[in-house]
Amino acid sequence: MPQESPQATPPVSQNISLAQLWREFLPLSLSDVTMACGDPVITTTLAHLPEARLNLAAVGLAKSLAVFFESPIIMILHASNALAGSSASRQALWRFTCLAGGGLSLLLTVLALPIVFNQVGPTVLGIPIELLTTVSQVLLLMGGWTFAIAWRRYFQGLLIYHGQSQALAKASVARLTTLIAIMAIGFWLKLSGALLAGAALMIGVLVEAIVVTIFAYRSGATLPPPDPLTATQPATQPATQSATQPRTKTAKQLPQTLKAVWRFYFPLANSMLVVWGGRAMLISLLARAQDATVAIAAWSAAWGLVLVIANSTRMVQQMVIKYRRQVADRQLLIFAMTVGGACSALLLLMSATPVGEQVVRSFIGNDVILADRIKPVLLVCAGVPLLVAMQNATQGFLVSEGRTGSVNFATWIGTGLLLLIAIVAIDRGVPGSLAAAIAMVVAMLSEVLCLLWKRRTRA
Repeated sequence: MPQESPQATPPVSQNISLAQLWREFLPLSLSDVTMACGDPVITTTLAHLPEARLNLAAVGLAKSLAVFFESPIIMILHASNALAGSSASRQALWRFTCLAGGGLSLLLTVLALPIVFNQVGPTVLGIPIELLTTVSQVLLLMGGWTFAIAWRRYFQGLLIYHGQSQALAKASVARLTTLIAIMAIGFWLKLSGALLAGAALMIGVLVEAIVVTIFAYRSGATLPPPDPLTATQPATQPATQSATQPRTKTAKQLPQTLKAVWRFYFPLANSMLVVWGGRAMLISLLARAQDATVAIAAWSAAWGLVLVIANSTRMVQQMVIKYRRQVADRQLLIFAMTVGGACSALLLLMSATPVGEQVVRSFIGNDVILADRIKPVLLVCAGVPLLVAMQNATQGFLVSEGRTGSVNFATWIGTGLLLLIAIVAIDRGVPGSLAAAIAMVVAMLSEVLCLLWKRRTRA
């Protein structure tokens, strides 16, 4: 996420092989993969507890709403990394983080109150009556979700700036371990599935935020940075930044007040708000399908499984940004396609072979109807990891040129098509989960094509 447009100089190709790119990429993807593994753990546990469909649907709805409220602060990590070179900017961003995270958590909690949710849920969000109480209870448990995410991402940005990226992976492992432990205890005690999942999600993210903060203090990442006028690099060189390149602007160029930070941050929040807002609206559309409860449960379970594999490709963007001036664009695109192709092949194996069917069965239990709805979703979404890899690669090319407006434009195109296709498919009687899968694939393909077009036209 550059703050200045780099010079449009041709990349300088160096002798960096695909194998070398893969070796550097694999550790970077660990944090995303670990985080994504939480959804299958929850799905598998709920599938083996009473009222599996209802609980899966309720958790899917609650989490989509929580993530929508989270979306404006997702880019806190990028802002923290970018502003870490100035002590005044850090302090202003921390105040902004607390206000934004706390305010959004307050709004989420107010929405979750039964007196509010019972009015808004059926009318605005289209939530089935039988799910209202459970979704409201899960959201109340997750009221602090947004603040915890904002807090965590602020310190993650400081750690990345100081070259402590391995701390992020360790914190993600702590979060996943906590979630697994809570789900296992709850399963043994036969607790209510949806409430168990809500508590596990909330406690897990709090543990991760605490661990990240401890790592940040122990590593010195929270210490005031040196004067940017005399030192432009942190003491420990970040893994993604060349030691010969200046890391930050001078202190005078960085936003140092709350108002300035808001002006700096708003464009970063917009694209995430569009993406996650669209996905929350997709769940609301499924709630209006003829098979609403089964559709939401099947889509939430299947999409969680898809993301475990697809999210492992997202760090392709960081590789493209890092090596844009060192490796030919063609080689970087080939690298992205090999990463995405390998992950898509794995997902195809899960959706089209007897071995994969056994994995799905063990994943969601003995619910035959749910399994029958999940399998076609996985098959349709088999190409999603490849699309995610290409999406992140093309975004990386544009971001490295400072053309974030093009990225935002493509996001709007993709999200608009996602909702339009889902509406048409559901209106024509297509099963809700399958309609969501078709809409997601077409939307992602359109976004990738738009990004490629923007990259070629340089408009």
